[in-house]
Amino acid sequence: MRIHKRSRGGFTLIELMIVVGLIGLLAAIAIPAFLTYQARSRRSEGYTNVAGIARAYKSYQAERDRYPDMVTETTALGAAAASLPDPAAHGMVAPSTQKMPWDAPTDTFFKIVGWKPEGNVYYSYDVKSVGCGNACTEQTCFTVTAHGDVDGNGSLGAVMYVHPMTDSASNPIAECNSAVGNFPPPVRPPPPLDTGLPVYDEPAIRLASDLY
Repeated sequence: MRIHKRSRGGFTLIELMIVVGLIGLLAAIAIPAFLTYQARSRRSEGYTNVAGIARAYKSYQAERDRYPDMVTETTALGAAAASLPDPAAHGMVAPSTQKMPWDAPTDTFFKIVGWKPEGNVYYSYDVKSVGCGNACTEQTCFTVTAHGDVDGNGSLGAVMYVHPMTDSASNPIAECNSAVGNFPPPVRPPPPLDTGLPVYDEPAIRLASDLY
């Protein structure tokens, strides 16, 4: 007598539950990593643009021996700048994970130093160079800040470039806070990971605001 073995035609419930669990585990690992990668990619705009603005400011200072005050300079341009908003309020309505157009008032802000981004932007930008409340003057200090929410968590992050006033030995002695938010300079992680000191003359994240 011939005996036929019955072939298995599907998966058991336990096998299906294991597969679903593995897929869920992989998704739980992969999705946050992908979102972090997206936010880090968007944040690179802030690094690039604050460095570009800083270079433009330093070139302007080399020619004219001062860092320009944005409100004063744009007002001096005439009627086209008459409706220019306060930089402490301008552009801070709703930064998000979507790019924003580089609008005409902001264009007027940065035209005096010959800088403009390539296309739309994730961040709003401000620069403070006078009225810093300390020894800083328009000949010595400026701070560029990019404000954004490139991870979409509802908290504004800040990427800053702080150029301080220095003494005769090139040691920093004073600096400007950001125009929007009055943020002090970003600091490095405390020891033993790093020095815990303020970051000057390079783009840096203000970790006290938000990572992204």
